[in-house]
Amino acid sequence: MALASLNDGVSTPFTKAEFSERVLIRTILSRADGGAGLAGQTVKVGGWVKTGREQGKGSFAFLELNDGSCPASLQVIVDAAVAPLGQIVPTGTCVHLEGLLKLPPEGLLKQRVELRVEKVHHVGPVDPA
Repeated sequence: MALASLNDGVSTPFTKAEFSERVLIRTILSRADGGAGLAGQTVKVGGWVKTGREQGKGSFAFLELNDGSCPASLQVIVDAAVAPLGQIVPTGTCVHLEGLLKLPPEGLLKQRVELRVEKVHHVGPVDPA
């Protein structure tokens, strides 16, 4: 990790990878506020789909993304207009995503922040066998 940092003006900034600008999920979720203070920031994350499911009759998907930097996973929401959901939902799929960190709807306490994907940079499919 090097050079660029993401700062909400309150907490300690964290670094992005020098060339990919990827942010480790650990640096988002391990903050005292669980990442809520970063809502409104655009970030790039990468990792493997731990669980994925299509919702809304195939109009969007929820992914639990883990990059190995911590045991916790980041909840990610991908609209069908952004990427073919069938390619990114299978467990084990490797992805590099860019999106906006947002606060989840009121009443959902499982996570403090979620990522709304705006761009899919890479998908490494998994063999379904």
